[in-house]
Amino acid sequence: MARKHEFTGDQVDAAIDFVISNGAEDRGQTVAYARVFQAAGLPNPQNLHEGGESHLVTEFMAAFHHRCRERQLPPLDSLVVHVGGPRAGFPGAGYFGVNRKPDPRNERATPEAVIASTMFWQTQCDECKRWGVKSRRGQL
Repeated sequence: MARKHEFTGDQVDAAIDFVISNGAEDRGQTVAYARVFQAAGLPNPQNLHEGGESHLVTEFMAAFHHRCRERQLPPLDSLVVHVGGPRAGFPGAGYFGVNRKPDPRNERATPEAVIASTMFWQTQCDECKRWGVKSRRGQL
């Protein structure tokens, strides 16, 4: 199937900047995927999934992850979460995949993997919060 949507580096940067100002610098708050995609000028992730373009969501968030590293930013992708369903309050499976961690929401994950991956995610969120406080205070 041919892609209907693409994304650019500028869109990735716009999404990162949105998460900085609406997540990291706002006491390390999580941000909904839909808001991040809207900030990037992309369709709602739910619409992409329903339209057979779920790969675009994964590719965009992987680009987001790698661009944070290029810009020497904390792992801001850890703050991007689902707002409903079984993953409510958690990032998507792709977040754990790009970090080479088991998905704690996968029904086949062992209890140990669930704990380790969840702790990894929480540590990354805390890193973003600490960075956000410094950024907000002009200490970077």
